[in-house]
Amino acid sequence: MKTFLTIDSTSGGNGDVWMRLLSFYVTAEMVADYNLRIIVPAHMGELAEFAFADLITIVTDQSCKADITYTHLGIRDLAMPILRGNRFVSPYQRLVIHDKKKKELKDYINTGIFHLADKLGIVQIPDAGWMSVYQGFSDIVGIRQLKHITYGQYTESLLKHSPLLLKKFSSPVPVSSQLFIPEDLHKHILFFPNGTSRQFVPLWWALKNMPDAYYGFFERDKDAASFEKAGLRTVRFYEPGDIISLAHAAKWTISTDSFPSHLLQTASTRSTIVLTEAPRSRIISPAFKGKVVTADAICHPCLHMARDLHPLCAAGYKECINWQKNTYTAGILQSALQTAGIS
Repeated sequence: MKTFLTIDSTSGGNGDVWMRLLSFYVTAEMVADYNLRIIVPAHMGELAEFAFADLITIVTDQSCKADITYTHLGIRDLAMPILRGNRFVSPYQRLVIHDKKKKELKDYINTGIFHLADKLGIVQIPDAGWMSVYQGFSDIVGIRQLKHITYGQYTESLLKHSPLLLKKFSSPVPVSSQLFIPEDLHKHILFFPNGTSRQFVPLWWALKNMPDAYYGFFERDKDAASFEKAGLRTVRFYEPGDIISLAHAAKWTISTDSFPSHLLQTASTRSTIVLTEAPRSRIISPAFKGKVVTADAICHPCLHMARDLHPLCAAGYKECINWQKNTYTAGILQSALQTAGIS
């Protein structure tokens, strides 16, 4: 009889949660002694249940006690929870330090502390060799019960399950009752332009290069107003399933390397993912069959720095300079307009 292994996966961004869910799903059959029970944010529960419930158990009850919890916090903030008996997995600590252009003494000290915490089993971290592979894999193999899984086994299973997931997502997915799909969306490209960091598509770029596209925004996204005021078409989404439903209704879909991109990589082949801050090897699923436009900026890859907290990126720019690169724009236009047959 299998033992439940309950993992709190609510920490991090929505994209992080989705990549983990996908990875738990495709490796569930390799963990013979455990039934994986994954706690997810409530707003993601219905779509996660739709996609993954045949192999893993989805939990939206945030009071459910976890055996291990994902965290982005430092050791100082984790000290009291650790003393109370809580155990954590921290896939981000090494990644953030690895991506820094300039290391500081405190980075080396933190690395040593987390290495010791991993040895003690109180804060588990993935092996250093996995920092350049798909993040979904590196996130889950920090957990000791999954450390035996090789990247080869993982990618083989991912490739096996990908067509099955695409078929599953070709049927109607759970969507918000508020979702509105424009009647002419099938004639247009749909662009998900947002991201909490520097992924965001500048308004001037949209007006110059894709004035006829629809731009998809989360319902409470304040940036939508500036696009609408400039005369661009916009459409709103309310739940994760709305993103997939809108994408399937469009002639072609584009997304920056933000949350919608991870849903599209799982649920669509008629899509383009444009990279701004993240390296391709880490953010693009090995099973994705759509188009990818790689970053052209000399400062790529860069640290994720929220726009509302940091007016400038680590390189000192207000907006990602990829959007000013002719080769980058040409790659986006070619992948979407030509592939979709739009002149």
